[in-house]
Amino acid sequence: MRKRETTYDNSFLGSPILQYRKQHIGLDENILMPIIQRYDDMLEKHCRVFAFRFDVHLTKNVEDSDNKHFSRFQAHFIKKEKRAGYDPAYVAVREKSDDDGVHYHEVVLVDGNATGNIFYHIKNANDAFNSEFGFAPGSKSGLINDCTKDKHGQPQENGVLIERDSSKRKNAEGKSFRHASYLGKVAQKDPSKGTRELFASRLTKLSPLERTMRKDIES
Repeated sequence: MRKRETTYDNSFLGSPILQYRKQHIGLDENILMPIIQRYDDMLEKHCRVFAFRFDVHLTKNVEDSDNKHFSRFQAHFIKKEKRAGYDPAYVAVREKSDDDGVHYHEVVLVDGNATGNIFYHIKNANDAFNSEFGFAPGSKSGLINDCTKDKHGQPQENGVLIERDSSKRKNAEGKSFRHASYLGKVAQKDPSKGTRELFASRLTKLSPLERTMRKDIES
């Protein structure tokens, strides 16, 4: 059993998070921390960051206990994002339920100067999924959920542009992080021993000189 630091608060390190108190479901701080670290990291690198979520569902006959299918999908997806110049960062978590089987929730942060719409990113995810699981190129399997509808099928916003030096940064970042905090809910996490649960891109720390140079270029 994994050790969890569970919170039932409505914020984490000053940023708003989802609450499931009525369902007695908390959020794992060990998942929230890597997410907030990548927000900070990307906003150090870029003056504008676009953040969005999507879900990956495996077909019911695929257990993927070692996450090899997801890992190959993720590598392909991130390669597409990098080639397009989006400079992606991400955090993803594995979950498992009787209804949905094995599935993954993911938050992606990209250079907001290069994009501000989820369309091409979801297309990249679909293309990478089709390649890994043998679906026809360009087809939509329905197993990539773009998170533009809530659980009741009603439209919901997915994708927030955060401007580092804007007076609106706090609200935009808070709104986005709250959406991303869904990854931290402890319900449906796969308890299988030895099965990896958390996936995250490497953090990039700029030196003080690099930060100064970047600010000079952007100003």
